[in-house]
Amino acid sequence: MLSLREKTNRVSWRAILIGLLLIPINTYWIAMTEMVWSSLHFTAASLPLNVVFILLFLIWLNLLIKFIAPNFILSPGELLTIYIILAASSAISGYDSMVALMGVIPHAFWYDTVENDWASLFHNYIPKWLVVSDRKVARGFYRGEVSFFNAENIDRWITPIITWSVFIVLLIIIMLLINVIIRKQWIEREKLTYPIIQLPLEMTSEKTRLFGNRLMWIGFAIAAVIDLLNGLNFLYPNVPYIPTRGIDLQNIFTDKPLNAIGFSPIRFRPFIIGLTYLLPWDLSFSCWFFFVSRKAFRIWSSAAGWLSIPGFPFFGQQSLGALIGLSIIALVSSRKYLINVLKRVFLNRGENDSYEPISYRKATAGIIIVSLLLFIFCAKAEMSLWVFLLFFILYFAMSLALTRIRVELGIPEHAFFLVTPQEAMITVLGTRKFGPRNLTLLALFIWFNRRKRSHPMPHQLEGFKMAERAGISGKGILWTMLLASAAGMIAAFMIFPHAIYKYGAEARAGGMVGIGWDAFNNLASWLYHPQEPDGLGSAFATGGMFFTFSLAFMRRKFIWWPFHPAGYTLGTGFAIDDYWFTMVISSTLKWIVLRHGGARAYRTSIPFFLGLILGEYVVACGWALLGVIVGKPMYVVWV
Repeated sequence: MLSLREKTNRVSWRAILIGLLLIPINTYWIAMTEMVWSSLHFTAASLPLNVVFILLFLIWLNLLIKFIAPNFILSPGELLTIYIILAASSAISGYDSMVALMGVIPHAFWYDTVENDWASLFHNYIPKWLVVSDRKVARGFYRGEVSFFNAENIDRWITPIITWSVFIVLLIIIMLLINVIIRKQWIEREKLTYPIIQLPLEMTSEKTRLFGNRLMWIGFAIAAVIDLLNGLNFLYPNVPYIPTRGIDLQNIFTDKPLNAIGFSPIRFRPFIIGLTYLLPWDLSFSCWFFFVSRKAFRIWSSAAGWLSIPGFPFFGQQSLGALIGLSIIALVSSRKYLINVLKRVFLNRGENDSYEPISYRKATAGIIIVSLLLFIFCAKAEMSLWVFLLFFILYFAMSLALTRIRVELGIPEHAFFLVTPQEAMITVLGTRKFGPRNLTLLALFIWFNRRKRSHPMPHQLEGFKMAERAGISGKGILWTMLLASAAGMIAAFMIFPHAIYKYGAEARAGGMVGIGWDAFNNLASWLYHPQEPDGLGSAFATGGMFFTFSLAFMRRKFIWWPFHPAGYTLGTGFAIDDYWFTMVISSTLKWIVLRHGGARAYRTSIPFFLGLILGEYVVACGWALLGVIVGKPMYVVWV
């Protein structure tokens, strides 16, 4: 493994050019599949399906070029650079990012009715430069069958496009600069495992020969055949179907108190078995243990009659406190390093930053300057200073914790429901203290922190890790990721409106429209029914944070301790509900392999599980690509 102290290569301009040329194609694919069809959510997975598929296509194309024009083949470093570019751009244009933003921009004015009276309730508090308020222009957005590219549409959309572009770029820069500061500690010092990047590294490596491994192809074939048959069954019902979506336990347990179990699917997803097999065993076990504990507690609470208490047992608040607790743990565990960083910033001594992408002093100054620009943006929208500070401190604390979970533990997906800065602020303070204008802005901001599955910050740090492994310049990758993010944003703002105006949001993009409903129904509720501070919810959030501290302490104190604090956060925060049973399968398989074969057997088995991931990704993306070509939805592996 190379560190940035060793010789590194500049980022290839050829790789940058290829990556940038692929961004519009990739963005259109996301637009049609995730937004218009609301089907296969590539970017919801921590390892984005679309990016792995394109990487595999380039590898196969590379083999062809090797025989035709060997001087033009792409090196492993160039392939990884293209992967990093597409991952960074997909994080921006993904379902939980700019697809969600598109659902918010015109919603409040199009869905205003006499019954909900949104016009008098909050229209005056919405900055008009952030939304489309012209109902005539919004009609084409929701009804479709018109072209976006006419003078009137562009005139009404250009201002919110420019202003939100500024906002997005500011957020991305702050995330990149935070990652510059924590890069050395989380990559070189602690040597975190970064499980998510293992597949792209193996795919591009010239040493491991993944594609020559028989176990990989067995895993590939199993996953591919399952999804190929199920996809054919979707088109031709006479073809046999292999049940992978299973059952939901809430449909079986219909009597009290067992009906309190709620959504508890038992599903079989090969690619998640592959991804979670790579997780540390204690995390995988902790995730499903706390999921089962959550369900058991709900059943017990129902039997005791406690579910009649509004909000009880406050699992969202518990997870909220736990996520903030994880960010504090991450900072405290890195305190010596961070103190040395501050010495370098203010005293020009301490931590050596000669080999960093940019100096710590420039990174810190950049964070301060960009944060001031972000405040000017929010102040222009009339957000109060204290609300701005509280919201973004919470947002970046949660982002830091989420990044730590991803790079240390490699969770396949992190869809945290009810775990947002807005939820934290209103739980603790109520709504009256904020006033209608601040509440309106909090509602408008829900799009980028609602579920967090395609959060850009983990992708950025994983990009730095891949650059280190491939011996690529960290400085070059920093600017490459910034360029890729900006290019992905521009492509999305050009392609997304075009696709929606053609097909109509109401007819096709129901999931995107639902995000707008979430934002403004919440706002209407806050304004119609002001909430007092939730003392019980705040207590459970605090309890969740301190329980996380106690789990971290026990894990540090006792090597045999099986419960990981991140498992509590994920298990209680609805983040793994869709695939908890798959984690039971993978952790059991891993336990058996380690128990009877040891570390050597585990390493030998890894290609099989990488094959499960790759096989399902290839066929799933193949069906999604076919859907774009023929213009209709196909079999969906992952939503």
